[in-house]
Amino acid sequence: MPSQIINMPANITMTGQSTTWRSNYATLGVGLTNSLVLYDGINECGLAGDLQVLMECGRASADDLEQRGLQPILGEELVTYILTQCKDVAAVKELAATLALVDQPYSFMGQTAQIPAHYTFIDSTGAMVVLESTDNGTFKLYDSVGVLTNSPEYDYHTTNLRNYISLDNLNKAKKTVGADLELEPIENGTGHGFFGMPGDYTSPSRFVRATLIAKNIDPFASSAGIPVLYNTFSSVMIPKGLGRTPQHETVTDYTQYWSGYDLTARKLYVQDYACPTFTSKALDQTTDTITYTPIDLTFKTNEI
Repeated sequence: MPSQIINMPANITMTGQSTTWRSNYATLGVGLTNSLVLYDGINECGLAGDLQVLMECGRASADDLEQRGLQPILGEELVTYILTQCKDVAAVKELAATLALVDQPYSFMGQTAQIPAHYTFIDSTGAMVVLESTDNGTFKLYDSVGVLTNSPEYDYHTTNLRNYISLDNLNKAKKTVGADLELEPIENGTGHGFFGMPGDYTSPSRFVRATLIAKNIDPFASSAGIPVLYNTFSSVMIPKGLGRTPQHETVTDYTQYWSGYDLTARKLYVQDYACPTFTSKALDQTTDTITYTPIDLTFKTNEI
């Protein structure tokens, strides 16, 4: 999926493949090259959102949605549609009640595809919501715990968290087992916080890992937010080769890029898998046309 940084101005006509709309708010994000598709992004009001794979995603025909009085929207264009229309999570919830995913493939460079997905949005107040089109194209809304990974549905992930309620972030001291066996932990207990936390790369395990880490990191200044965000979620980034497709030895799951957003500065930071260097860009509200900027793949170091 060729990707670029896309900056979209307010007050322009957006011509998508399922609908045409007027942008209310300038929006910045990472998306499909030379398209209106955003995988994640932020708008001028500080509302941010993204999509993750949801194999249980449902859609309906355009005729069916028209009979139900619902606005059809392509799932691939939903993040863009919402970020350019809504100022906060309350507005997202209101708009989502009028929308449904249409069973129509997205066309790009002579090919067609459908990305099964669910979506999460957060605004500058900290309000969050998860949208899942698992009801014949219409959306179920979930209160978010602050993390979203891939399938299955969100209520499974939040229920599965309860299996790890006994974990804590404390290193372990020596312990007497039974009446007379005293054991000392390996390495004097160092690194035993969350001992037994799932470490594989399935989406349920990554959900648990990301949630426990995110909820237990030390307080930090907002100026350190992007490094903290990156270090927190680096534990769920998948290197190439660890999830191969059995039918195709060269095909593998991996994290194609990492992105983080400064909700106050309306600024994007992105790191492509092929390069450890970050590319950053602030939302530009002065332009009156959509702009596309390549992600910098130059490996930069500070030599001393």
